[in-house]
Amino acid sequence: MSKDTTTPAKVKRAISVVDRRLQSGAIFRAGSEPIPLREPGRWTLRVVNADIHSQHVHQLRMKKGWEYAEPGDLAVAPEDVGFRLENGRLVCGAHGAEVLMKMPAFDFQRVQVAKDREVRRQTFGSQALKDSVLAAAGREPGGAEGADFLQKQLHNISVTDSREALDPTE
Repeated sequence: MSKDTTTPAKVKRAISVVDRRLQSGAIFRAGSEPIPLREPGRWTLRVVNADIHSQHVHQLRMKKGWEYAEPGDLAVAPEDVGFRLENGRLVCGAHGAEVLMKMPAFDFQRVQVAKDREVRRQTFGSQALKDSVLAAAGREPGGAEGADFLQKQLHNISVTDSREALDPTE
């Protein structure tokens, strides 16, 4: 008789769902858990509502860099996290209108940094701030005179954003 030489799978400490709930300190809510990925940190996932408009998913794929998530991306069966495979897409919802999409996490972070930079420029740029100050002054009682005065003086004012920008490499 030969001896079984297979190594046993790693044994996780068994804890019941109820015990985990009791230990969480949040007895009334279960919370939302991220979808477990086979390669954590590689992808950013997004559930997209295809019913927003007829071209929504197409625009996300062709213009924004998202792609369909695949069953092999998940560390669990799609059904375990509420999805099913339909027409090559992981979908959920009664009509399959919610589609699971993915983007490489590094690319997603780079896009977020670029969006942050543009929002800061539009919101805190020199001209945007001056326009905001003048608009606020004009809304005050008797503000027309104050706004006129400020408009003449704003060329002497400089405003800087001292907040730390996001680092795309983190």
